[in-house]
Amino acid sequence: MMVMKFTRNGDKPHVICCQRDGGTQTWMHADEFFVLHDLSHYVLEKALGYQTAFMGMLNNGMDIKDFEDREKRMRITVTLEARHAENMANLFLMEQFQGRLENFNQVCLEAFQSANPGFPAPVIGEQDVSAIRMELAKQVRAWSALQAGQTMELPFVFKKADRILP
Repeated sequence: MMVMKFTRNGDKPHVICCQRDGGTQTWMHADEFFVLHDLSHYVLEKALGYQTAFMGMLNNGMDIKDFEDREKRMRITVTLEARHAENMANLFLMEQFQGRLENFNQVCLEAFQSANPGFPAPVIGEQDVSAIRMELAKQVRAWSALQAGQTMELPFVFKKADRILP
């Protein structure tokens, strides 16, 4: 089981830490946006059973700081799951602060096709969309309630999923 740890700091950047299945870890300092963005990844990848997106990449040894380095980021092998997760993480997070999209899948399709021409866009059921929205709102509230120096720890269990995408 991998554990994502989000530590709130008062007058300095927050900390995101990934304690991998094998016991190693990767961490970085982060502003509020990146904490919330990574919470969005956590929620949607867990809900959809993703194995090879952001959480899977971290668990398989990727350094979390590599995502900030343009050169390293350009060399990352990006699965379809990872492309889907990145697109949806931003949209679900946007909804938390700007209101729900009337047709999540339609907006997701348009955004995905613009950023990823030639790849099929994700389509998720309304039940999954609702569950992700609710869980993300819960995690955003939990993060917002933390005092400086407090950490929230979120387990991520990798399991065999019948939705694994190449």
